[in-house]
Amino acid sequence: MLLTLFAFLSCQKSEELMNYESEKLIGYWTNPQLNDTLWSFERINRLPDNQYGFAFKTGQIFIERKNSGWCGTPPISYADFDGTWSQNDSIINISVGYWGGMIDYHWKIIWVDKEKLTVYKIQ
Repeated sequence: MLLTLFAFLSCQKSEELMNYESEKLIGYWTNPQLNDTLWSFERINRLPDNQYGFAFKTGQIFIERKNSGWCGTPPISYADFDGTWSQNDSIINISVGYWGGMIDYHWKIIWVDKEKLTVYKIQ
């Protein structure tokens, strides 16, 4: 009986932690910085007009502001591409459009708080 109660409480706490961590992702992120194999992003209030950024929104909505065409030389035009995201423990799975179709990202969360998101890009 005691073991069953402990297992129930452990599972409940784990679900609350996962939901809490997902809530930390919600918001707008920009200023990508690469340090060895880790990417870091800064939290902002809205997507920047003429630079890269992305948003995790409730309802598993993902928006990525990025290069709107195949050419990466200046001047670069930016556009918003719609997608979806899901989280399984520390792994974020993202599917989002780009100028040539769809792309999938798989990121491992290393750190997330109210100011910074650090991920390892699996793919």
